[in-house]
Amino acid sequence: MPQIRIFHCDDSAAFTRLVAHWLDEHGDIEHVGAAHTGDDAIAAIGPSQPDVVLLDTMGSPGDTALLRRIRTAAPRARVIVYSGYVSLLDEGALGVEADAYVEKGDDEDALVVMIRAVAASPAGGS
Repeated sequence: MPQIRIFHCDDSAAFTRLVAHWLDEHGDIEHVGAAHTGDDAIAAIGPSQPDVVLLDTMGSPGDTALLRRIRTAAPRARVIVYSGYVSLLDEGALGVEADAYVEKGDDEDALVVMIRAVAASPAGGS
């Protein structure tokens, strides 16, 4: 079964470990790394070559810059904004459109469904 390579950028180390545990339960998903700052994420994303990046955001201006840097570091990767603040974001509010948005309050199955859907979609992003 093909692997969907996931990289997770979130300021909470405990949360990234929890998500990695959830994802390990799915044979088609491989958690290839996590970072807890934007700079650490950019340094690790290129070498890990993920198919999908999960990006925590709080709707701050720094999020837009980070999303652009992710697109540069891994141009083929899709980006899912995975945040507790998704409901506050209008489409395009980051200035660079993510491929999908998932609220952290949703159950883990919603995240897995979205990962699979986004990974199967054509690469790109805005």
